[in-house]
Amino acid sequence: MPEERAFMIFAPFLAVQIRYAVCIIFASFFPLLLVFDVSAATEKQMTLANCIVLAVRENRTIKNAYLDRVAQRYDLRVAEDKFTPKLYLTPSLQANGGKSTSTTAVTGFSGTLSEQLPTGASINLSANHDITSAEHSRPVRDFGWSISLTQPLLKGGGLEVNTASVREARLTEKNNILSLKSTIMSTVTSVVTAYRSYVQAIKALEISQQSLQRNKELMDINKELIATGRMAAIELIQSEASVASTEFSLLSAENAVDAARLALNKAIDINKNTRFAPSMDTATPKVPFTLEQAQKLAFENRPDYLSALLSYENQKIQLAVAWNSTLWDLSLTGGYGENYTRGGDSGGDFSGNNWNAGLKLTIPIGDLTIRQGYIAADIALKKQENTLALLRESIEIEVQDALRNAEMNLRQIKLATLSRQLSKQKVEVETEKLKAGRSTNFQLVSFQNDLVSAQNNELGAIISYLNALTTLEQTLGITLDRWGVALVER
Repeated sequence: MPEERAFMIFAPFLAVQIRYAVCIIFASFFPLLLVFDVSAATEKQMTLANCIVLAVRENRTIKNAYLDRVAQRYDLRVAEDKFTPKLYLTPSLQANGGKSTSTTAVTGFSGTLSEQLPTGASINLSANHDITSAEHSRPVRDFGWSISLTQPLLKGGGLEVNTASVREARLTEKNNILSLKSTIMSTVTSVVTAYRSYVQAIKALEISQQSLQRNKELMDINKELIATGRMAAIELIQSEASVASTEFSLLSAENAVDAARLALNKAIDINKNTRFAPSMDTATPKVPFTLEQAQKLAFENRPDYLSALLSYENQKIQLAVAWNSTLWDLSLTGGYGENYTRGGDSGGDFSGNNWNAGLKLTIPIGDLTIRQGYIAADIALKKQENTLALLRESIEIEVQDALRNAEMNLRQIKLATLSRQLSKQKVEVETEKLKAGRSTNFQLVSFQNDLVSAQNNELGAIISYLNALTTLEQTLGITLDRWGVALVER
C-alpha cells in the first residue's frame, strides 16, 4: 500500500525527531532540577553566632592581626630580657710565619659576661686564655680575668629611668592587644550587619512573592467578575500591569538576595560560592542600658580610650627619662683584674693584678640641646592630656547619640507594625468590597502597594533597630563580650 510504504520511509526520520525533541525538553528542565537539588542539598541553616565563629577562625584580616602578635610578643620578651646577664664567647685560632721568622700558632679563647642592673649599673666580667706555640720552643700560656663596674649616680641612674624601657614595652603590649581587639570587633560588627542585610533581603523577597500571589488572586477575581458581567473587560489591564510590575520587583529582590549573600561571604572571608540559609530571630529586645551605665561601660571597655590612657602613661615615663637626661653625668667606676703567664723557654711563671676605683663627673655648659628633649616631652604630655579630655567628651557624645538612635528605632518599630496591620486590614476590607462591586480595581491595587511598603518599612525598622544595638555595643566596646568572643593567643 502507498500509505504503508510512506510510513516505512519516514518512520526512522520520525523516530530521530522524537528522540531529539525529548532530549531538548529534558535538557531544558534538567538545569532547573539540578539547581533545586543542589541548593536543597548544600544550603544549611547558619545562625549569626555560627557566622561569627567562622569569621573569627577564617577571616584573613584577623589572621594577619594574630601573625603580628607573634612579632609583638617577641618584642616584649626582648625588652624584658634587658636585665638578664649576656654571655659572649670568642674562640680564635691564628698562625703567623715568614722567611726570616719561625712559624707560630696562637689558640685563644675569651669570654665576657655582661649584666645591666635596674639601678643603671653595668657589670662586665671578662676572662681569656691564649696558648702560643712556636717551633723549637715551649708553649706559652697567657690567661687572666677582670671585672669592672660602672654606676651612674645622676644622669642615667635610678630604677625609674632604667626600668622605663621595660615599662614602655609592657604598655605597648597592652596597646597591641587593644589593637587586636579593635580589629576583631570591626570584623564581627561587619559580619553582624552583613548577616542581617542577608536576612532582610530574603524576607523582602518573601514579601515580593506574597505581593505577586495577591496580585494574581486579584486578577482571578477580576476574570470572574468579567465573566459574570459585573466588571468591564478593560479593567483587567490594571491587574495585568500590577502583576508585571510585581514580577519586575521580584526579579530585583532575587538579585538583592544574591548580592547580600556575596557581601556576607566577603565579610566572613569564605568562598564566594558558599551558600547557606540564615536562621535569625527578629525579636526586638529593649535597649539594655541607661545613659549612665552606657558611659561607664564605654570608659571601661573602648579600645581607643584605653589606648589613649596607655599613651598618657607612656608619655609620663618619657618625661621622667627626659628630665633625667638634663642632670650632670656623675658615675662611680671600679674594677679588678689578674693576669698569669706560664711556660716559654725561660720556664718562668709570671702573675700580676691591678685594681681601680674613681668618680667621673661631666658638667655640660652652654649646650641647649640638653633641655630640648625635656621641653618636647613636657609639651607632648600636655597635648596628650588635652587629647584625652577631648576623646572623653567625644565618647560621651557618641554614646548618647547611639543610645538615642536605638531608642528612636525601637519606637519606629511600633509605628511600622501598626501601619502594616492597618494596611493589611485595608486590603482585606477592600477585597471584599470589590467582590461585592462596591470598590474599584485601582483602589485595591493601591492598597496592596501600600501593604508592601508597610511590610518593607516594618522589616527595615526591625533590622535598623538591631543594627543600632550592634552599633551601640561597638560604641561601648563590648561587642566581643556580647557574642562571647575571647582574645586567645594563637
